[in-house]
Amino acid sequence: MAKKFVIFGANGFVGGEFAKQLIQRGDSVVSISRTGEPLGNDSWMNKVDWKVGNALSTGFWTNYLKDADVVIDTIGEYQEQSNENLTFEKVNYQSAVNIAKEVAKQKIPVMVYISADDIPGANPRYIQTKRDAEEDIKGRKFRSVIVRPATMTTDDDAVDSNEPHRSLPVNMVVKSALDAVDNAKENVTLKIDDIDNVKLNN
Repeated sequence: MAKKFVIFGANGFVGGEFAKQLIQRGDSVVSISRTGEPLGNDSWMNKVDWKVGNALSTGFWTNYLKDADVVIDTIGEYQEQSNENLTFEKVNYQSAVNIAKEVAKQKIPVMVYISADDIPGANPRYIQTKRDAEEDIKGRKFRSVIVRPATMTTDDDAVDSNEPHRSLPVNMVVKSALDAVDNAKENVTLKIDDIDNVKLNN
C-alpha cells in the first residue's frame, strides 16, 4: 500500500535518492526545503510535490506534514557557514528538534533521521549536535530510524572496503533506511555495518 513520505531536503544528494527510490516503488513524496524545486529533468522529479519551508524555525511548513506516514530529515551541515549564522547547533540540532516536535504533535508514526558516523577528523561539535538530535528523537512517541553513515558516494564512485569508517553508496544507505521503515517494529540505529549488510541480505 502506497504511503505518504515527507522529506526535508529532497533537492539534496541524500534526500534526492530517497525521493527517487520512493517514487519508483509507488509512494507519494512531498519535499520541504528552503529553495523548493531543484533544477533537473530526471523523471522522478515531476512526481514530487515540491514545497518551500525552513525547518530552522516553525512556520507554515508544518501544514505539509498533514496525513504523512513517514517524515525523513536529511538536513545536515558538515561545515559551518558562520557568515550566514548557520551553526551546527541550528542546522544539525535545532532543525531536527523542530521537525521531531511536529511529527509527535501530528502523531506521525515514523521519523527517519540521517545522522553521522563518528568520522575521524570531523569537528566534534558536528558529531555532538547529531548525537543530541538523536537523543531528542529517540525520546519521543513515534518510531525512529536513525542512520549513521560516514561519507556517501554515487554508485560509480563506490569502492569495496572493510575500513570501519568507510564510504558507502548513497543508494545503499537509503535502501537500508527504507527497509527499517517497512520492517522494524521499534526504534533502530543503523551503523555502517548494518547498512552494509543490506546488500548481503537483499
